[in-house]
Amino acid sequence: MILSQCIHRLCGLYFWGYWANIIYIIGMIGYLIIDTISYMYLSLNAMFSYVIYLILAIIFVIDAILYTIDWYIYAVKLRKNKDQPIQYRSEFLACIFQHIGSIFYLIGALLPFNNIQLMKKLLFNLFGIISFLIESIFTLLGWIILFRRKFSKTNCTLQNSYIWAHTLNIIANLIYLCATILAYYFYRNDKITNSTIVLLLQIFGDIVYLIDAYLYHECWQQDKKEFDAATEQQNLNKFYLEKFDHQSKTNENK
Repeated sequence: MILSQCIHRLCGLYFWGYWANIIYIIGMIGYLIIDTISYMYLSLNAMFSYVIYLILAIIFVIDAILYTIDWYIYAVKLRKNKDQPIQYRSEFLACIFQHIGSIFYLIGALLPFNNIQLMKKLLFNLFGIISFLIESIFTLLGWIILFRRKFSKTNCTLQNSYIWAHTLNIIANLIYLCATILAYYFYRNDKITNSTIVLLLQIFGDIVYLIDAYLYHECWQQDKKEFDAATEQQNLNKFYLEKFDHQSKTNENK
């Protein structure tokens, strides 16, 4: 019974976050590949790139859902006291903006890649990346609040993997924001659809995102190890406590 509860708790805590990180990595590998191909072959088949970008947009909608479920599990469902106020509110706001951003990108991906719809496509992408930037800021803010509660001020913040993951996420969003603004500017003024500068910025942003995704996965692994160690220690303490109680009762019966 105890073992099943531990397994259930472990899955609840880490299952959704694990797959959210994995999908994040897969999605960014996909973006890096298609953006690199688009840079190498500027005359890439429009329908092919349309389908790939649409699939990637759907992947990140799913990713946003997984991250939200992960937030709900550790912030709401696993509260020690159900009357306790919900914590991690900054992360909840981050989840909202992540959903908004992924939906904007999905709408943009659904629009055909032609001269008529391209302006709308770029605008939806712009709204999407702004939402992702706000999401990353709220995520960093939530981590800072949690870090101050959990650790003393003497701990070196730069040694924590999360600070690098959150920072890289903001940097990648800023790179993509610059790329989207430039793409909008080039198309509105010069009718340029595949700017080399924009594509290079996107590729650079993809690389930063991919490193960021790997760091988030590393953070997940560290959290899981800490949880496993804490759970093992709790089980040992409970075992020795039960053993002590049993011995005490045996001595009393004698």
